[in-house]
Amino acid sequence: MADPQERLRRALDALDEVFVPARDFALDGCLYCYGAADIAALAGPPEAVPDDLVTTPLSEVPSHWDKPGELLRRMVPRIARLLVRGETHLDAGLIGTRFVEANWTGWPPAETAALRELWASWWAATLDRYPAPTAAHDVLDIVTVVTGALNPWLEVWERARTPSATRHLEELVDLWCFEDQLSELKLGF
Repeated sequence: MADPQERLRRALDALDEVFVPARDFALDGCLYCYGAADIAALAGPPEAVPDDLVTTPLSEVPSHWDKPGELLRRMVPRIARLLVRGETHLDAGLIGTRFVEANWTGWPPAETAALRELWASWWAATLDRYPAPTAAHDVLDIVTVVTGALNPWLEVWERARTPSATRHLEELVDLWCFEDQLSELKLGF
């Protein structure tokens, strides 16, 4: 089995190869919340979009854009890197919900396969390192929402008998039981 961190790096690189944005992308968006320059940047080459705008397709309601799913799809490689580095500062459930709303499983097979590998490798890499850039409970929230399943991810956690996986579990139990969040348990929005 490959090193989980290396597997994650390969999954992120695969997104760059698979998600090739259309050169001509017109975008209309909410001019109340975003300036014309921001909308033009989001319609331009994804690699040129400033980091603070990259997660815009995730942070706003879809009605802010005329093509919210296409906008999200264009930004997937950039969003993925921010996610795995823990730099999105968005609610995990919201992130997963936006991918579901964009119908990511209906995208071309190569793209959905690359995202499935991202979800699996990100989960394995998270459990492999404590602390991880993104808390395990947030990664679990995202991957369960985007895949619509909880058991496969818990089974991976159960098989990951490492000190880091155990620490993540302790943190989750503390969050749910001692910070009274179990009564508010939800997955996605």
